[in-house]
Amino acid sequence: MNMDDVLQTFIAESRELLLQMEDALLQIEKSPQDLDTINGLFRVAHTIKGSAGLFGLMPIVEFTHVAESVLDRVRSLEVRVDEALSALFLDARDHIGQLIDLLAEDGNLDRLDEPLQVQRSEEHTSELQSPPL
Repeated sequence: MNMDDVLQTFIAESRELLLQMEDALLQIEKSPQDLDTINGLFRVAHTIKGSAGLFGLMPIVEFTHVAESVLDRVRSLEVRVDEALSALFLDARDHIGQLIDLLAEDGNLDRLDEPLQVQRSEEHTSELQSPPL
């Protein structure tokens, strides 16, 4: 099996998962306690993180891990979903999408400007790690 083909499959599936994530986030604004939707959001993050890990795509793995951790706290009812958290997750979805787009364009994430990547990831990560309770 050609690794380029496998990577293209990961990119396509990640984009589909990000669309599902966006739909779920819009749904959760209407029903913030819908556990099926919350579990679906968790599965999206978990799947993208795990698949990215197979390719050693650490910027995607590390960022998505933080999102996944917050979603796990939502699932365990430690954190409640509100408008601010939904907006934050829409931003996180966009950030992951930008990483996937860069991967699709270059076939790798080598072009990431390290200081910018670290700064942007730290900004998003700190926002996600301190969700409103």
